[in-house]
Amino acid sequence: MDNTTEEWIGLRLQSATQLTELRDTESTLQVVVRHTRGLMQADMAYVSFTDFDSNETVIRKTDGVRTGEYASIRQPLGTGVLGRVAIGHASYWTADYRADPSLHHLGQIDAIVEGEGVRALLGAPLTVAGRVIGALLIAFRTPREFTAEEVSRLESVADQAAVAIDNAQRHEQLMALVEAGDARGRSETQVAELSRGLDLDRRLVEAVVSGLELDSLLSIGGRALGCDLWLTDMAGGRRIAASTGASVPGREAGTFLTVTAAGREFGHLRTDRALGEAEQAVLERVSLHVALWTMLAGAREAVEPRDGTEAVSALVGGELDGVGAREVLEEWWLHQVDRWCVVVLVPPEPVVGRVVRVLSASSASPIIVAPHEGHLCVVTGDAGWVDSLPELFARHGWRLCGGMTWVADATALPDAHRTADLALSAQVTLGRTGLSEGTGLGILAAVLHLAGQGALPVGLVADLTPLTDYDARHRSDLLRTAEVYFDTDGNVARTATLLAVHRNTVRQRLDRIGELLGEDWNQMPRKLDLQLALRVHAASPSGAGAAHGCYAGDT
Repeated sequence: MDNTTEEWIGLRLQSATQLTELRDTESTLQVVVRHTRGLMQADMAYVSFTDFDSNETVIRKTDGVRTGEYASIRQPLGTGVLGRVAIGHASYWTADYRADPSLHHLGQIDAIVEGEGVRALLGAPLTVAGRVIGALLIAFRTPREFTAEEVSRLESVADQAAVAIDNAQRHEQLMALVEAGDARGRSETQVAELSRGLDLDRRLVEAVVSGLELDSLLSIGGRALGCDLWLTDMAGGRRIAASTGASVPGREAGTFLTVTAAGREFGHLRTDRALGEAEQAVLERVSLHVALWTMLAGAREAVEPRDGTEAVSALVGGELDGVGAREVLEEWWLHQVDRWCVVVLVPPEPVVGRVVRVLSASSASPIIVAPHEGHLCVVTGDAGWVDSLPELFARHGWRLCGGMTWVADATALPDAHRTADLALSAQVTLGRTGLSEGTGLGILAAVLHLAGQGALPVGLVADLTPLTDYDARHRSDLLRTAEVYFDTDGNVARTATLLAVHRNTVRQRLDRIGELLGEDWNQMPRKLDLQLALRVHAASPSGAGAAHGCYAGDT
């Protein structure tokens, strides 16, 4: 397969993140097969569900399959590749299905496979907490061998897919119980247990894909069980992670479970008390997520050397021509979009590195994220991802404060970064949260940026002090009158209507403004300075105080 380890891991993390958001079985299966086919660069991918009562496994969802007969195969367990994998014992592959004498061939299914043109097959079982639910397979229409790395990759995908499918099925089961209510004799206890299980899985999966420390993952499981958890190495002598600072208990003190996934053993999970049958099922689910965390943590470490710092600096630094910018975008698979968005963000606490990982993994499309000049800088072509930022930050309890700008020319990325940075500075100065469109604030963003840095030159905007002082002493409204008057292009009648006063009152106020500011207050260029000062005042959280103070240059 052509994907480098770094590229594959990046796509793998994005896929895992998307799966955590799904709650219905059909959508989950569709995402699983589509992502699996793309991740493994296969001609087709499909999921089957195993029915041990009927001794067969049935294909439920496919991607890349051309014939209806293949998409609806019902394979007896133990036969072919699908039937062997779906038993759940181990992964299995064949370089050429037709010529493989080790397989148990069935004539009718062989004919279907022949009609689809399938030659090479690789499958991994779908298991959750030791329970087999089906199989995940990829297929190619030409003979080929599979490497140990490819087998490991598919097993990793299958582990995450099994959790996502099981969660979706249990969510649908919960919804069915809630809708049925007492009419079908379902107890509130059943609903409550399912709800707690789903909530636990949601929190565990989010912890895995967001890069929380393993101690935090064990703390989530420990709270659900009402006891402390420890993860040790296979020898039992070295503590890897724990939900508590207490020493590791002996095996006789509680429940002992080996953490396994994809045929690998990752350590021993221990509790400080014996668990009942139902609690042991919960511990098994925690164990599965610990294994997933360990595999993805190793993957993140492998991809860590390739961060976006250099790419971001090059794209927004202003030193690249069109060809150079294109080369950087091609390196990050961002060259095929019509436009790019530069987003600058105040780095939320607690750990910038974790935020970078979460942002990078949260987009299904290529994305560049890196710390840059005191903020986080993102370059993306995914409008949906930009729109989802408020929800993403809220889900993690982070405060969103940032600026953004879209451009259609790669050479305009430095200007886009400057504009987005101005918008961010304006957000910070005004004490606002959210994501601000940099082009929407215009010159006001630049003024607020300078004000926030204490670098607003005296005289850049007009001093509104005479108006604010007069309004404070006489309880009048000269400042608002001037603002509305400018907004209506000097239309006295329209100003009077908007202020709900008589036209003569407006004229009297305008005369008073002239007395306080000078007769040239309504003439260029002083008129422009005054209009800008009024906009700054209107945008500032402290009203006239802001105009009187730093925005007038008194920093």
